[in-house]
Amino acid sequence: MNSRSYYAYKFFKDTIPIYPVYLLLFESKGLSLGQISLLLAIWSVPVVLLEIPTGILADHWNRKNLIVFGSLFKAACYVLWFFSDGFALYALGFISWGIGEALCSGSEEALLYDSLKGKREEECFDKVYGTGNFFSGLGVAVSCFAGGILAEAITYEGVLAVSAAMVSVSALFALSFREINYFKAKLDDREEWNREKPLATLKASMKLCINNQMLLLVILMLVLAVGAAGILDEYDPLVADSFDLRLSIVGIWIGFRYLLEAIGSRSAYLIKSLFEKSGISEPFHIVFALCLISGASLAIFGFFHHILLIFLYGFFYLLMASAVILQEDYVQKQIEEHGRSTVHSIISLMQNLYGILFFAAVSLISRIGIQWIISLSGVYIILVSLILFLRRRAMGTNPRAH
Repeated sequence: MNSRSYYAYKFFKDTIPIYPVYLLLFESKGLSLGQISLLLAIWSVPVVLLEIPTGILADHWNRKNLIVFGSLFKAACYVLWFFSDGFALYALGFISWGIGEALCSGSEEALLYDSLKGKREEECFDKVYGTGNFFSGLGVAVSCFAGGILAEAITYEGVLAVSAAMVSVSALFALSFREINYFKAKLDDREEWNREKPLATLKASMKLCINNQMLLLVILMLVLAVGAAGILDEYDPLVADSFDLRLSIVGIWIGFRYLLEAIGSRSAYLIKSLFEKSGISEPFHIVFALCLISGASLAIFGFFHHILLIFLYGFFYLLMASAVILQEDYVQKQIEEHGRSTVHSIISLMQNLYGILFFAAVSLISRIGIQWIISLSGVYIILVSLILFLRRRAMGTNPRAH
């Protein structure tokens, strides 16, 4: 996999100008708030159901092909929406989008790591993966800045056509990837293939995540603490609205937030280097420190709820984006004889299920207002991080033995 092609793929895949306005599209077609909420729920169904099967398929078949098909399924969503005039096709579009996400989840990271490993450059994974996420975040930021303007200039249908075209371009770049799968290469022998069936791959991957206690702690930190950022960003428009900002400014607000996340992804390896120079070299401790700082920033921003403290809100997302890269880097380096895509899919499934629980918890306390939800989320991140840190200390110097 050529790094430049990977960066281009990531950029075009997420440069989707319909992102910031698709809820307005649904509303313009007469869909009720209840129908819109149901559509958002429908998206998560194929992701949850297919996460593990597509991860196993990626390890046993072809990761490049899954990435290409995933991009095409995502493009098909916007094509369906282009012709839609009611709930049914919008729902079918979300199903197609969800299938696309499941196909790409794990395949991208695994193919990238094995490609770097083939060039003996796996130590650069955090830098390359972070840069890829930078271009992904940049694409989303561009979409947020341009979506509303394009919708007014060329209508929603025009924006959908542009969105489908951009994702299709990402599929073309994915076609240029070179398939490298060291896990599958070890199963080329027919007898070994029969022993290493897909369910055995799943079982071995789950054992890795559970038996390697250090890896399990990193996964739990990723899901329970760092993962909160990927959930809270859904409430971004409400946070912006709490300051009575104009509707036109909300898109700019969200765009800048994605831009900060992109910078955080790109800077992950630099942040790691700074911690290492200060004497903190263990990845878990670096992520723990990032969670404490970002959690405190979020809690303070929510508590005082002042527009002048908006830099703390952005700082939270910047640091959490870095934490995601560093954790993914650690996870990939722990995988040796196991299916990379399968391990990643197990973690993604945990994140999706946790997200459902998090949203349910927020709905129960929604009456306290978005300001206090944000502040309490920061406190929650700090507490979870401290609990996992104490568990790390209890493990001593031989994490795998506990």
